[in-house]
Amino acid sequence: MKGIVFVKFNEFIEEVWGDEFWDELLSEANLASEGVYTTVATYDDEELFTLVGLVVVKKGISAKDAQFAFGKWVFKELYNLAPPGAHDFKDVFEFLHAVQDFIHVEVKKLNPDALLPEFEFLSETPNVLTFKYLSPRKLCYFCEGIIHGLAEHTGQDIKVSQPECEHEAGEQCVIEVEKV
Repeated sequence: MKGIVFVKFNEFIEEVWGDEFWDELLSEANLASEGVYTTVATYDDEELFTLVGLVVVKKGISAKDAQFAFGKWVFKELYNLAPPGAHDFKDVFEFLHAVQDFIHVEVKKLNPDALLPEFEFLSETPNVLTFKYLSPRKLCYFCEGIIHGLAEHTGQDIKVSQPECEHEAGEQCVIEVEKV
């Protein structure tokens, strides 16, 4: 996983729970990187899962809630780093299409080895967009959080659900976004 995710997770933890909590996580996690992250390096995915797992235990929240909270928080951070042209999309559905068709394409140009999630769009009406979230990392709850951060940014009210989820015995993750 690219270091930018780890750097932003560090910032998220420090903003929400403080520097001391981040230091506590690092001292208990026993990470190969020792928690020293740069935005451009690549780190083992397991380091993030270990850190999230410790947050779950120490804060008494679910992995779903931890991933969702980080996703919602990190949207604005990633948006500020998005490639030129990504800021032209003002609607949640347009932006989600742009993630697949434009933003991830541009990210791949800069980081060909980046392993990015893919969206396979299944259906769309003026008020409901349904897509498969495809990623070996299975961070669908993180994706839900990002979508909520996006909705806050655009000022749109949405409801996000997963009619099917790999974490709940589904064969795949299907995310449905409804404008309300």
